[in-house]
Amino acid sequence: MSHSLITMGDGSLYDRLRHGDADAFTELYGQFGRRIFSYASRLLKDPAAAEDVVQETMAKVYSSLPELADKEALRGWIFTVARNQVFGELRRTRAVRLEDEDEVWDECTPLDSLVSAEETEIVRRLLEELKPEYREALILREFEGCSYAEIAGITSSTVCAVKSRIFKARKGLLKRIQKQYAEKE
Repeated sequence: MSHSLITMGDGSLYDRLRHGDADAFTELYGQFGRRIFSYASRLLKDPAAAEDVVQETMAKVYSSLPELADKEALRGWIFTVARNQVFGELRRTRAVRLEDEDEVWDECTPLDSLVSAEETEIVRRLLEELKPEYREALILREFEGCSYAEIAGITSSTVCAVKSRIFKARKGLLKRIQKQYAEKE
């Protein structure tokens, strides 16, 4: 499942952006605003702070776009800018709340809905317990569909370090889930 938004046809979008086309920036905002919000809210656990990150990220993208020489790097660059905003906010506030606006579940029966909501809440809470760098790598991979190379670029790491973080995140999450369900029995 690929979530790449910048396709071959988007070269013209990139060119329009570099020439200051406001409509092109509106298109770019439409493509990335919600994804940045989702990424930021999962890391910051605060929707208001996540919205601020979106605004600050897009403002920096707009003002710094002339510095981007490679149109193929646009997506990774935007998430790198967002990441810098998120971690700056984490350093400033040390926020510890999570709200996820993207919950989508097929509700078959009220009981199914209740069970799904409980399981979602458990996974969300357990995800919060992971170290920020593990949580970030897992979110970028599983929720944003980024490749290991893209995550490495976004986080200024190596692909090996990203793979290690994702492995540790998955292992830690699985361990916590197993413990959670063992306690219920």
